[in-house]
Amino acid sequence: MINVFEYQDYRNYLKDYYADQKSAKKYFSYRYFSKKAGINASAFLYYIIEGKRNLTKNSIEKISTTIGHSEVEKQYFENLVFFNQAKTIMEKTKYYSNIVDCRKHLDMKTIDKDRYDFYRIWYHSIIRELVTMLDFKGDYALLGSYLTPPIPPQLAQDSVALLERLGFIERDRNGLFHQTDALIKTKPEPDHAFIIENFQAEMLEMAIKAFDGVPRSDRMNASTTFSISEATFELFKMKTREFRKELLEIAKLDGEPSRVFQFTFNLFPMSRGIDEKGK
Repeated sequence: MINVFEYQDYRNYLKDYYADQKSAKKYFSYRYFSKKAGINASAFLYYIIEGKRNLTKNSIEKISTTIGHSEVEKQYFENLVFFNQAKTIMEKTKYYSNIVDCRKHLDMKTIDKDRYDFYRIWYHSIIRELVTMLDFKGDYALLGSYLTPPIPPQLAQDSVALLERLGFIERDRNGLFHQTDALIKTKPEPDHAFIIENFQAEMLEMAIKAFDGVPRSDRMNASTTFSISEATFELFKMKTREFRKELLEIAKLDGEPSRVFQFTFNLFPMSRGIDEKGK
C-alpha cells in the first residue's frame, strides 16, 4: 500500500501509485484512471507525473477521490501539491505549515517502560539516526567514528543490536537499516520518569562540552531571562511542547539528512516565588 504521508513530492507519489496499481491490476492504465476520475484527457495522469502539467484544486479533488484518500490524506495531498507548485517563499511557507499540521500525531510511538533501555545511554538515539542516514551495512568502527565524541566499535555494535531487539530499526532485503517508527515520544510513569531525566541530563552535559568541542558555526545557543506568572509558565510549557512537535515533523519531511543534531529545551526558576517569602 502506497502511503501518501511518506512523500515530499506529489509527482513521485502518483508515479509510485500508478506502478503499484499497474502491478496489481492488469487492466489498470492511464486511460482507465482518467475515465474513473471523470477526466477527458486519457493521458492526464502521465503528463502530471512527467511534470508537463500542474494540478488545480478541482483536479486534486478528482484524483484524491479516485485514489480513495481519507479526509486527512486529501488535506495532506492537496497541500503537498500546492507546496510543490508554489512559486514564492510566502506560498511555500503557507503550504509547508499546512503539511506539518496534517502530519501532527502521525508516526509517533509511545515507548512503554520495558523499552526504556533506549534512553539509558545517550548515544542510542544518535545511532538510530546514523544507521539509516549512512546506509550502514556493518562497519561498526566507521559507525562509531561518526559520533561526537566517537565510541568504540563494540559499543556501536551493541547499540545496533539493542535497537533491533527493541524494534526501533529493521533491515530490508538489501541489508540496509530503516526506522520502524520515524518519531518517538515518551510517556513515562512517575516511577520511571527518572530514566528520561537521566537521559536529558546526559544531553545537557553533551551541550556543555559542545561549547569547547564544536565550532560556533555548527551550533546554536540562546538564553533569555524573564519574570512571569504561574499561568504564563504553564503557557510557555505548552508552546514549547508544540514547537518541539513541529520541529520533529519538519525533520520527518527532510528527504536528505546529512548530520545528527540534538535540540534541548530548558525552562527553570532562578528565584523563589513572591508567595514563598516565609518558606
